[in-house]
Amino acid sequence: MLRIHLLDFLRGISVFAMIVYHFFWDLGYFKFIELENITRGLPLLFAQCIGASFIIISGVSLRLASYSNNFITKFLKRLLVLVLICFAITSITFFIDKKSFIFFGILHFLVACSLLGLLLLKVKNNNFLFILFFCSLVVGTSEITFDLPSQLSWLGLNSEVPITNDFYPLFPWVSFYFFGLWVSEPVRIYLIHSNRSYGNYYPKLVLIYSGLKFLGKNSLTIYILHQPIFFSLFLIFIRISS
Repeated sequence: MLRIHLLDFLRGISVFAMIVYHFFWDLGYFKFIELENITRGLPLLFAQCIGASFIIISGVSLRLASYSNNFITKFLKRLLVLVLICFAITSITFFIDKKSFIFFGILHFLVACSLLGLLLLKVKNNNFLFILFFCSLVVGTSEITFDLPSQLSWLGLNSEVPITNDFYPLFPWVSFYFFGLWVSEPVRIYLIHSNRSYGNYYPKLVLIYSGLKFLGKNSLTIYILHQPIFFSLFLIFIRISS
């Protein structure tokens, strides 16, 4: 199966939104604005929508990619890359701040979902995926909590929420991944019967479309690099201005 440009475009929108949000988060981190203004209310909802969009697209992408040649080989290679990146993120953030290091951020979460998704690819009944999505949504929004050990806080069912700078516990976020797996089949059918070229309807917007598609194709690289670049630029600006 060829690369699906529509998913790249949609993922690119999410990447652009993520960059915008993280820029303002960094403004708060370096005390140019109040950080609390970025981590609550509408800005927090905006950030959560960005995370949900990445997760849904990941679910759709996995199931569509399973129809391609050498899927398992490609899957394992990408999974290994994600695991190594997660290890690096956890190690670096632990070195920077032991009290709020990232131990189960969005990439850690996507590793877990990828393994779950690989098992669920064997499910051919789409109604089962909907039931799984619905049940996980109920659990994730029911505010059910348990006095679990801190080592199990990644499940999202602990009474006490851990202090960390990036936290995507299994519940409630896994429901978005199940949703992506569920809708991937109608998306696949739609794409098979559609010959549309999404970048050609509005010639004046082709540049924007191509740019967002580029962001979507290189989302992992951009995710890794954009914050170190932002931090470096902020530190340089602070050094110059002082």
